[in-house]
Parts: sequence; structure tokens; C-alpha cells
Amino acid sequence: MSLRCASVDTAVVRVTGEDAAAFLQGQCTADLRNVALTDALWLNRKGRVLAHTVVAKEADGTFLLLCPHLSAAYLIAVVTANVIADDVVATDESSAWRRWLAWGDEPKVAGAKAFATKRFGVAAWDVLMSPDASAPGELASVAVLDAVRIRAGVPAVPADCGANEFPQECGLEAWVSYTKGCYLGQEVMARIQSMGSLRRILRRVTGPVTVGQELKSPEGKVVGTVRSAAGEAGLALVSVDLIEGSLLGSVRIGAPAQMPAR
Repeated sequence: MSLRCASVDTAVVRVTGEDAAAFLQGQCTADLRNVALTDALWLNRKGRVLAHTVVAKEADGTFLLLCPHLSAAYLIAVVTANVIADDVVATDESSAWRRWLAWGDEPKVAGAKAFATKRFGVAAWDVLMSPDASAPGELASVAVLDAVRIRAGVPAVPADCGANEFPQECGLEAWVSYTKGCYLGQEVMARIQSMGSLRRILRRVTGPVTVGQELKSPEGKVVGTVRSAAGEAGLALVSVDLIEGSLLGSVRIGAPAQMPAR
């Protein structure tokens, strides 16, 4: 398989300061101890998803946050909302890099930073290169990679899981730590883990689907909404009462969506 790539507007924010590690540990869902690269969610106090970032710990002890769906300014606002007396500084470095998504063969470009990700269901990388660098591979469309994700049943933020959803509703448990201690939204995460009180779940669907399409029971009740679609493959947030194999008109309900563990 050849290396394919697409230019993207991923926000790149560097977090520095004596308290950076402890502060980030207490704000996001990921356990940042003893890992150099991980995915993290940023929740509000009600446990709903505000943002997803890749978190990379640099050799100098600073942290790079890569966010594919928010501007750097908005990401900084989310990340630093609870800074009080902490020695923490978040700086927008987006313009310092040419940002790519790459998939297929592993990118091996001198001077580039490549961060492996499983959020598309295939081998892929977030790649940072100097602004004047050439493309690291054959140019392609992000839509191609997103279609691969949808067919693989892998959820995305915010397309499938956003400010109105819990991570567990959307198969994002792989990005949530239940053992790291306190962080914003942690009490809600613990309650969901212990009680399992979810009313909706993100599932694969097949059939003629479009984003935003309402799925109705034979009685005409709305029981779900399509969140992502690619051809006749999609992901829909539906009632937990619907089981795999259920048929809603011409749309068939499939297995739950799930983020592969890093």
C-alpha cells in the first residue's frame, strides 16, 4: 500500500510550565503518566464531550496538543479554562507547521513529527512538517479516509460524539481512564461505569443513509439519528433498546461503534 496524505487544519497547541503535567492530568480523560502519546477527551462538568486531542509529551517535558476539529484559540480556551494559580502556558503553534493526515505506508520524512493514530480504523498518522515542505505522500482527500473510518465503525469527535453526548454512548471508552483519579467530568464517568445508565448508543447502520436522517420505528417514533454517512454505510445514535439486526424502514441496525485501543 502506498502512502497517501491530505492537508488538514489541525490545531497545534504547546503547553508549557512547571505545572503543565499535573494540570493536564487533572483536566482530560487520559492518564498521561508514563505515556508519550495518547488520545484524550475534554469534558464539561456534566461529562459531555467538548474536544478530542492527541497529546504528545516532548523530550523537553512540554506537551503538544493536536486537535483536528477546533481552532487553536478555542482549544486553548477549553484547555486553560480552569487555570488559576498554575504555572501553565498554552501557545498556538499551528502556523509553525504544515499539517497532514497520512495513511497507508508509514511516513518517514526527515524533520517531520509523525504521531500514529487508530481513530480511522486503519494505520494512519498525524504529521507535522515545516511550512515549506512537500507533501509526504500521494495527495488524496480527507473524505476518502473518513469513509474508511465510517465503514470500520469507528466514531469521531464531534461528528458522532459532541457536546450533547457522553463518551460511553459513542464507543469512546478507550479514551477514558477510570483509574487515574480526579479530572473534570470524572464523577459522571464513574457513575456511568458503575450503573451503566445509558439511553442511547452509537451503532453501525447500513442502507440509504444521510447525515441528520431520523430513523423511525414501525410506529413512527423517532428512535435514532444518523451522525456519519458514507454511501450506504453510516453511524447512528439510537435507542439502547434497538438490537443488532433491527430494520427501520430500509436501514438495518448493526454492531456498536467502537474506538480501537491505542
